[in-house]
Amino acid sequence: MNFTLHPGAEQDIASALDFYSEQVGSAVAGRFLEEFERVAKLLTEHPGIGTPMAKGRRTFPFKVFPYSVVC
Repeated sequence: MNFTLHPGAEQDIASALDFYSEQVGSAVAGRFLEEFERVAKLLTEHPGIGTPMAKGRRTFPFKVFPYSVVC
């Protein structure tokens, strides 16, 4: 499975990174990015995981941050 980001998702990630950098520091922003990369890799390797949604989509939550990836 290939992993590509919707432009809106790219904007959401950039906004989250800015928020965490400004509010709690670059270390937390880095952990956010690492968590996103972990979830993206997991979904690429195991495309059937996650919670089913409408229209054949699935959602998979981050462990620590209040975000999910929808694919």
